[in-house]
Amino acid sequence: MKKKYMLFTAVASAAVLAVIAWFAFCGGGSRRGAVENGDERYASADGGGADSTGGERPAKTVWTEDGGDDDEEVAEEEEEPLTEEEKREEAEDAAVEAFDELVDKWTDPAKKEITMADIDKFGNMFRQVPEARRDECVHRALNLVPDENVMLLAGILMDKKMDEEIVQTVFNDILNRDEDVKKPILEQIFKDKTHPCWDDVAWILDVTGSDAGEGAKSDEGEEE
Repeated sequence: MKKKYMLFTAVASAAVLAVIAWFAFCGGGSRRGAVENGDERYASADGGGADSTGGERPAKTVWTEDGGDDDEEVAEEEEEPLTEEEKREEAEDAAVEAFDELVDKWTDPAKKEITMADIDKFGNMFRQVPEARRDECVHRALNLVPDENVMLLAGILMDKKMDEEIVQTVFNDILNRDEDVKKPILEQIFKDKTHPCWDDVAWILDVTGSDAGEGAKSDEGEEE
């Protein structure tokens, strides 16, 4: 009787252990399956780590207070359209920048003779500069354009529609250049009696004994 009781106890204990082992096995498998399927209940605290295949598990999604995903790209705010004043300022800045760039190309002595096309382009680009910015631009040009390229300034100096103040500024700069540099420009001005600087040029050419100045003096005598 005692042996039967001990045998029954051993069989019962083995059965209990088998049940416990079965539940442990099934529970572990379920947990691994949940992790592999991305179940957040079994995800690690930092959302990282390797899965059963050796790869990195996707990080756990963190929701912000406003309900959005912090991994989601924030759409850029649409820029407000420019006002008419801002458009005008941009156009003025572009015109000034374009003329300054042209001046920069002529800061070194030209390797070839300056043509009328070069002179016209220089004058046309300057006319695009807004009147309020012309004074600063012309002074910059006068400081950077060397004597070898001084004929470019004729594009401004000979423009009959240009403000007389700007013309006079360029004319004064020309007078401070070397004689062989300014003489061709003065003679060009002398050919146009409607030029605002004609009287000054006629007097200079007369004093310096230029043939053009002598011709001007003769013409004035005939008119008298």
